[in-house]
Amino acid sequence: MRSVVKKIFSYSQETPEKTAIIASDRTVSYSDFWKLIQGTAIKLKEKDILEGDRVILEASHTVEYLVCCYAIHLAKAVHVPVEKDIPDDRVAAISSEIKPKMVLKGPHPFAQLNLSFDSLIDNPATVRDFPSEDMLQEILFTTGTTGKSKGVMVTHFAQMNMCESQNAVLDYSKDNVWLIPTPMNHAAGLRKTHMSMVNGSTVLLIDGFKNLKLFFDSMRSYKVTSLYLPPSAVHYILMLAPKELACYDEQLDFLYSSSSALPGGDKEKLIELLPHVRKFDAYGGSEVGAVCYIDYNSEHKGIGCVGKANPGVDIFIVDEDYKPYKASKENPGIIAIRSNTVTSGYWNEPKLTADTIHDGVIYMTDLGYLDNDGYLYLVGRRDDVINIGGLKVAPTEVEDVALRFDKISECACVPFEDKNYGRVLKMYVAMKDGFSFNTEEIVSYLETKLEAYKIPKQIECIPEIPKTYNGKIDRKKLIARDNN
Repeated sequence: MRSVVKKIFSYSQETPEKTAIIASDRTVSYSDFWKLIQGTAIKLKEKDILEGDRVILEASHTVEYLVCCYAIHLAKAVHVPVEKDIPDDRVAAISSEIKPKMVLKGPHPFAQLNLSFDSLIDNPATVRDFPSEDMLQEILFTTGTTGKSKGVMVTHFAQMNMCESQNAVLDYSKDNVWLIPTPMNHAAGLRKTHMSMVNGSTVLLIDGFKNLKLFFDSMRSYKVTSLYLPPSAVHYILMLAPKELACYDEQLDFLYSSSSALPGGDKEKLIELLPHVRKFDAYGGSEVGAVCYIDYNSEHKGIGCVGKANPGVDIFIVDEDYKPYKASKENPGIIAIRSNTVTSGYWNEPKLTADTIHDGVIYMTDLGYLDNDGYLYLVGRRDDVINIGGLKVAPTEVEDVALRFDKISECACVPFEDKNYGRVLKMYVAMKDGFSFNTEEIVSYLETKLEAYKIPKQIECIPEIPKTYNGKIDRKKLIARDNN
């Protein structure tokens, strides 16, 4: 009977004084963390939380949040994390979908449960009845930026398989301190915490990476040995504080990035700045976890390569009819994954589940191809890849080239309906401080690097590129901007 919360209990017995979580509200050992979790689980049961009940919990970078998260697991209920400072109408929409037994909204769920840290630690309860692997652990709601928000259902079985598979590939020490600055309701940040708890190591939570002084002070003070940063965060830090980051070359074990492909130019800068640090790019999704990795510090593959499949994972490419397909860079196919980490489906979405998952295989929303050695190359989301006169253009490829132009800070490509040319590629750019926008200059640079059909017909300068709360380019917002 495996579960993340059971692993936390095990470490509370094996390494009780080891630090489990460092956060803004406090630091806790595995022993105290477990006392807090089991006491909170008992309180939830006293409030009639039963097996399978859904509990909405507003996420934050606090011990209090994680205690409630794992207490929900221990109570055999289903954790439904939602974003920090979530609007009431968003909570209402999710509630109408899942019919929660309890909603814990706000930064202090303990107050709503009439609990305190001191009482839980000083008067520990005893709970040894752990959830079974087939029980639903979490429902993760997607952002909905590319359509209706979906509730991804994850069992304890799938979650543990994700953690064990990824930990085996990353192969990091129990003394690891993992700094996680990303939203804690999103799969990326939350699952790195789950992975660390399964590994028996330490998690350091900070709320975002815009405060670079706090970011680097935290790295130094707590002797951080691994970082999780989405590509947007990597780019931001490389723009503003590359020399500061380079100071941690001897301290860091690895840097991990996912959510979208890391631009090649940023990879090259990281290799230069952190030559002794393992640097992982990963591919996966909320529905399946990270299923392949590449350490691009030691393996130098082409743009878009996200590595080979993890042990126990089968990745293959299919066509629009879900038939096996020999894809290439010019003609990518749909990425399909067979793994014991695959979601059990989408909450209250039987048709979507049936359309997406067949016989243990999930068909992703991404296009890619495999080379002869089994390395996966990510081209982009199916909805993002743009058909220009019968030729497919991956926005990420054009963006990767444009970001190497030393005057561009950020960029994003979207389709645009031009009155003269029909569907064309449009690129939005944000310029670096001190540089002026010049369309002809940018086009001239791109023409030396890309085929003619990949050159944007329109380029517009804006102050910054909009992003989703988890750091991805919000292409839907850019497309809507053109339609207004």
